[in-house]
Order: sequence, then structure tokens, then C-alpha cells
Amino acid sequence: LAVPLAVKRAHIPQHLLGHIALHQDDLIDAESGRKLNEILRQMGSDAIGYPTNIAADLKTGVKKVQHRHVGEAKPVEADGSCSHHLLVRDGNGSDCILPQRIDVGKHFIMTGGPEAIREPYEDMISRVSSFGRYLFDLKELLVVEKLFENPKFLHFAKSVCPKDKQVLDPFQFNFILSVPGQTVALHLDSPYFLGATRFQVPQWLLAVMVFSGLFQDRFIDQVQVVGYLHDQMAVEDRSSGGLFLYYDENSATPKSFPSSPLSGISVDGSKTLHAAGVFKPEVKTPFLDKDKDNALFYAGDERWELRSEGEVVQRYNSSQLRMTIVYRARCFSSEEERQRYLKQAPEDMLSLEGILETLTNDLVARRKLSREQAKSIDRLDLAVMLLDTYIKYPLPDLQHAMVPLNYCALPRRAGRFREPLSRILSPFCQG
Repeated sequence: LAVPLAVKRAHIPQHLLGHIALHQDDLIDAESGRKLNEILRQMGSDAIGYPTNIAADLKTGVKKVQHRHVGEAKPVEADGSCSHHLLVRDGNGSDCILPQRIDVGKHFIMTGGPEAIREPYEDMISRVSSFGRYLFDLKELLVVEKLFENPKFLHFAKSVCPKDKQVLDPFQFNFILSVPGQTVALHLDSPYFLGATRFQVPQWLLAVMVFSGLFQDRFIDQVQVVGYLHDQMAVEDRSSGGLFLYYDENSATPKSFPSSPLSGISVDGSKTLHAAGVFKPEVKTPFLDKDKDNALFYAGDERWELRSEGEVVQRYNSSQLRMTIVYRARCFSSEEERQRYLKQAPEDMLSLEGILETLTNDLVARRKLSREQAKSIDRLDLAVMLLDTYIKYPLPDLQHAMVPLNYCALPRRAGRFREPLSRILSPFCQG
């Protein structure tokens, strides 16, 4: 609570400013939109459904990561929980590790995001636990392949790539769904470097690498195209929320685009900070325990079920959901450069220890650590220091919050003072 009211709200590194973002109505034709909605529902009907984003990458995206953590792993407790407040169960169930996007979740819970949500920790987790499927075979589904090869779509995508990097290398698409009350927290999309990707190291570490500016000579430009598949009823007007928010200036006030059905947004989300506003902010999201298996399933006849450990927590109609498809492609200057990336030679690869050494040396240069401390620091402590030092997402602007801190989340760390502090703060907290 001692955070100064006049504190500077934005410290976005210069190399993450001034990048283009575009919006286009009717990017997706009606027939493609209909077919994509059919596929979205088919996927929601299988045994996986749409896991929360905490688990989606492990369940539906990257099946094998060389280093799922940087050495911070701790055993799961006897009751199935994780002892440290920042750790979650790994996909294998035996370890607790930092979530792939701890950089995103930590900032959201501590600040409340661009719209300065003021809620307890547990409610904040539920707010940001949207649902998704990550897919890496763009030719698996014909309608997806056709959409991504459509000249209008390709022109829209290439408009964001640097002018000297107009060779696209599509590599991923996602379906993302939000229930009323949810948001997509402020973040950078998972970046790619020559020699380091989400297949080698944790995504939060890749974000640290981007913010640090120490690996820019290896940074791979990208384009993300976000297409909106939900019903008109889901976004009746701007008061429904769910706007696309982005930061192209060193300001705490984001710019925005509407999320109207079948429209699209093109941006390099790996170097432009962005978020989604709260979708239907007047609705409270059902509680979703981060240590449990939570997912959204399609039950047929335009009905959806939110389940936690197999038990139905809430039911929805399709018209109540915010639905998106996200296309991602890398941008290269030539086919030869693309092939070099795809066939990365051993000498191109970065090791986890090499990445950590570069960052640790910079921490020493910044006097965050001494040389002796750097040799013996606990890996969880190192990870937290990296996040605190380099990740610079903006705080909420003054229009949304005088105090840029989500004080409603403080009781969770207050030990034996948790209950009395909760009672004191409750009149000032939402929900």
C-alpha cells in the first residue's frame, strides 16, 4: 500500500515500442466462420475439451519440452498441492514448477491488469484462466488451411511483418474461449529465437529474454492474426468488454480495437504488449482452483459445460462465450533464411545454462547480485529475480486506479493475519 500514487506507470523497453497493429472488419468470410465454429465445437466435444491456459500448453500444445523448468521444481505435496504460491503442478503430476507464463499471471494478480481489477488471489486466477487448444499442424484441417492461404488474409498478415521480411512461415493456430467475467491478461506472445523456442525452454524465460534486449540479434519477427468467431450477441456493444488492448507507446493507457464477429487483428504479439479487456465485466467468474483439472466442454445443442475434476461447475450457451482463432507465423527475408531456421544446426542452438549465464552476468553488472551470490543462488530465487528485474508490463493508468496495486490479493501472503486483513479490505474489493 506504500506504492506512491505518482509512480511512473510504464517502463516499456524502447525495442518493444512503435510496432504496427491493424484491425479489419469481415476478415473471415461467413462460410469459413461457420466451418471454424463447427470445428471449434467438435474439439470441445472430445475427452480433452478446452483446458485452462494454465494447462492447455502442456495438454494440447507442445508435448515435449527439453527443459520444462530451470531447476526450480519442487515435489507435489501429499494433498496434491504445491507448497510455494508461485508453483503449479507440472503435466507429469509429480513436480511443482513455475507456470509457463508466470510472467503474465504474476503481473495480473499483483496489479489487476489494465482495468485494475481489485479481487482476491483466487478470484483473479479464475478471471485469467481462459480456455484453449494449441495446434501446430496448419494443414490438418482444410478450412483452416484455406483461410490461412486466402490472399486477403495473407496480405493482412504480411502487413505486420517488416518490409524486408515478407516470407511467412506459419507454425501454429489456437482456439481460445472465454466465459463471462474472464480476460486475457497483459502479455507478450511466446517469442522465438534462433536457437531457443518453447520446445527448448520455459516460455516465461523466453519472455525475459525479449524484455532484457540481450538476445535481439537472434530474435525472430512474427505475426499473429486474431480472428473473432463468437456470436454478435456475445459482443453487443463496447460495454460488453473484451476489447483488444495494445501498447505501442510508453504509456500506461492502452489503445484498443473492437472484437466484432469475423473481424481480425494483425500484430506481432511477441514484441507488442497486448491484452483483452474483461469480457462482460459485470459477471463474476466461477471459482477455478489452479491445482485442479479445469476445462470447458461442448455438450451439444449450443450448450457448454465448465468442469473441474470432471464435475460441472457452470453451464453456458454459445452466445455467452467469447471465441477466437489465432494464427501465428514467423517472418523471414528469404526462403533460405527460413530453411536455416527450420534446420537449425547444433552451433545455432542456445543451451539453458548459456541463457541463464548471460542473464546472470547482466544481473551482476546491474548489481542485483554479487559474483559469489550468483554461484549459489537457489534456482527458484533466480527465476523470481529474473522476472522482477526484466519483465516490465505497464501498471494500470490513473484513470482506472489511484493505487496501481491489487491490494485485495495481499491477504494470501499475510500468514496468520490473513483473515483480519481480508475483513479490513473486503469493502474495497470486488466480488
